[in-house]
Amino acid sequence: MSQQKRPRVDFYKLNSNNRTSINRFCCQLADKVFRIGVPIFVKTKDPAETRLLDELMWTFKDNSFLPHSVLGEDADTQAPIFIGHNLPDSPFYLLINLGDDLPGNIERYQRIAEIINTAPQTLQHGRVRYSAYKKAECSLHFHEITT
Repeated sequence: MSQQKRPRVDFYKLNSNNRTSINRFCCQLADKVFRIGVPIFVKTKDPAETRLLDELMWTFKDNSFLPHSVLGEDADTQAPIFIGHNLPDSPFYLLINLGDDLPGNIERYQRIAEIINTAPQTLQHGRVRYSAYKKAECSLHFHEITT
């Protein structure tokens, strides 16, 4: 992989062990990145998580919502955020990976966010992905999130 094509990968480790905290932090991160005006894709584990995250993006804030579309549904092609359990054909600036596996075609993204927590299985999957990104010579960054 050429130096120019290596994405920056940020691991965010939450101080919790439930999946709800991961999904809420995903919405907070997407909200922050959305405000700078770059396209975001959120890869979920499965169709059920896609539906759950779709709902959460409408309700996670009392006074606003995150404009988004679900990949594969008659989606708004101009939406700034897409959600899906399969990877899109087109590139995005940021991939937020909520899946257990390393996403394919990582060179399509400038940034990748991996959100993990203290649940043993989530940590183990995160370690495997971290090693794979390291082997691919991505720029790796780690953040402990305590709130």
